[in-house]
Formats: sequence, structure tokens, C-alpha cells
Amino acid sequence: MKTVTALAPNGATLSGTAGQGAITPKKWMLLRAVEEAREPLGLKSTSLNVLRAMISFMNGDQISLDQDDHHICFASNAAIAKRTHVSLQTVERHISALVELGLIRRVMSANGKRWARRDRQGRVVTATGLSLMPLSERHAEFIQEAQKHADRVLEFTVLRDKVSAALARLKELVADDSAISDLMATVRNTLRRKPDANVLSELLAEISVEISEVTPVDAENLRANDNEIEGHKEDSLNPEVKKEKLSQVQVSADQMEHSFPRLCSELRFARDQAHCDRLMDDIAAYLQLGQTWYAMKSTHGSAVRFMVLGYIFQRAEKIQSHGSYMITLLAKIDSGEMKPTALLAPKACIRRISS
Repeated sequence: MKTVTALAPNGATLSGTAGQGAITPKKWMLLRAVEEAREPLGLKSTSLNVLRAMISFMNGDQISLDQDDHHICFASNAAIAKRTHVSLQTVERHISALVELGLIRRVMSANGKRWARRDRQGRVVTATGLSLMPLSERHAEFIQEAQKHADRVLEFTVLRDKVSAALARLKELVADDSAISDLMATVRNTLRRKPDANVLSELLAEISVEISEVTPVDAENLRANDNEIEGHKEDSLNPEVKKEKLSQVQVSADQMEHSFPRLCSELRFARDQAHCDRLMDDIAAYLQLGQTWYAMKSTHGSAVRFMVLGYIFQRAEKIQSHGSYMITLLAKIDSGEMKPTALLAPKACIRRISS
């Protein structure tokens, strides 16, 4: 039967037997998957070192059932202890932990010993000891767990950054830090530790409330600096606008392309919606829109977010403070003073107001 090779997504060479449909990663790639999933597995570093030593005793590059010495480690605890530079008792304890986690299996003889029988050519024909087959059998599971863990870590890191950015934004908006001294102390003490994601979410919500209570006053003071916004006063206090659900606003792609060609050009090669959202976050970061941009994700629909970002990005060079400008826009939209769709034809509005 012919042996075939393939290239794994991570660049590792995998091999299998034609007709069986099985592709087995090399033994060190199996270990790497376990290492990357160590935290969700609850695996200690010493246990990993013991597992690494056991793999090093295995013949061949792969762990397979073809031969006993391709999946069974029959090295003694003393040999494993010597290779890992720990005591016999430590090896025994961590082998038990690896068995309990389902990473290895005991394949023992009646007397509980590990041994190997060889033929006249010195090849192992049968052996007892510790089977490493679970590493191969659960390889896909370990990769999935590692990816989930990496996603959780990234989400947590982003959440921490959002809290820090929101606190910095709040400090910029308030005239006297003493008014928020308790909140600042709570945030700093929380960030020094490794807080739960729910705790960070609650802090972010609390800071966002503080920002929302400060920004309307500041927005009024900023109007003289950014006269372009005055062009939207034609919708002032329209009662129909107040009824409009911002999370349900819909705008056609043609309207977006016509009004915001600069943003559409940046997003043209987005692979999917998630990629598009990341690109928009990058543009918001470039414009220094701060926490206000991320707060919009829970309060405004995707169409409104696109229009606000597209409007500011289209006129980036003409606006003195992008973050303050965005706050003022949102204050007008949220109060019902301006329809979000008015952003699609700003020049016409300005001509009517100025005439």
C-alpha cells in the first residue's frame, strides 16, 4: 500500500497510508497541540515535561498503533525522572495526573511492570507501559480547545484595553478628577489583578454611563469648533426621529457607496462581516474615536455605525477633533435632533441652511 504525505495548515508534514484516509501529525506536533491547550486542560508544566520525556523515548516520528513501540513508552520511572531532572515520586504523581486527564493510558502487565519483548533482529514485537495514543486520538480536540482559549484571551485583553481607554476618555471629559476618584480607584485596583470578564464588562458599562452624562454638555461647547454639523438642523426636534429605532435603520449599498466612497474603498476586500468589523475598528482607532466607538456597538445598529464612521472618515482632514465630533453627532442622533440618514446627503442640507 502506498504512503502519501500532506501539508498541514500549520506547515507540518503529515503522513498516512493511501486508502485508509488517516493522516497522523508527527509526535512533536501532537505535543505542541497539548502545550497550546495546557491552560484549558489544567496541565501543569511538570506534567508537560514528563510527557515530553515519554515522547522522546518513542521510536519513529509518529505515534501510531502499527507497532507497540510506536505508541507505548516502556521506559522506567527512573529513566523518565533522570531525563526530566525530578524525583521518582514527582514522576509517579504526574503520570497519574496525565492518566486522569486522558492524555495517556496504562497498558500494564499482570505484575504492573513495563517491559518490551524483541525479536532476533532487536525489533520490539510486544510491550507494556504507558500508551500515548490519546495524543493522536484527541489531536483535533486539543487544537479546538487551544483556539477557543486563544479567542478568550484575546477577548479578555481587548476588554481590558477598552476599560483603560474608557477611563482615559472620562478623565479627558471631566473638569475635576475628584468627582470620579472612587471609580478611578476601583478600575485601577481591578486592572492590577486578573479580573473576571464579567467584572470588566460591568466596569465598562459604569464608565460608559459616566461618559454619557458628561458628553452632552461638552458637545454644546464644541459646536463652534465644528460648524459643519450645523448643517443638519433641518431635522431639529422632529418627533418621528425620536421614534426611530437606531438598531433597525437600513441603508442600501448604493447609498453607502455614493455617500462614503472612502470607507467603502477600505472595506472592499473584507472577507466576511467579522473581517469588515475589524477593519472598521482599525479605522476608528486611526481616527482616535476612543471608547465612544465601541460603546456604539451595543446601542446602535450596523448601518448607523457605518454612516457615522463613513461621514467622519470622508471629512477627516476638515474636522479638528474626530472623537468630539462623533460625540456631538451621536448626541444629535440620540436626542432626535437629527435623523441618521441625514448623513447620507450632508452637502444638500448645508446648502439649504446657508441659503
